[in-house]
Amino acid sequence: MPKISELRKVTDILRNYGIEFDPKSGGKHSGKFFKGNKSFPVKSHGNKTMLLPYALKGLIKKFDLPEDIFDR
Repeated sequence: MPKISELRKVTDILRNYGIEFDPKSGGKHSGKFFKGNKSFPVKSHGNKTMLLPYALKGLIKKFDLPEDIFDR
């Protein structure tokens, strides 16, 4: 199970997989991770926003990432 992580750390990890984060898409307090035609919305209040395990699991499932990507 992935542990809570900061948004900036998650974006750095996912950038290696070609997944980008756009903080201006998705509404007033949210942004989206996207790659090709897939996207995943997350709540965002700046780079120090903490992403909870359910959001990290959703990213893993949506983009077919390795299960231990955020445990490293």
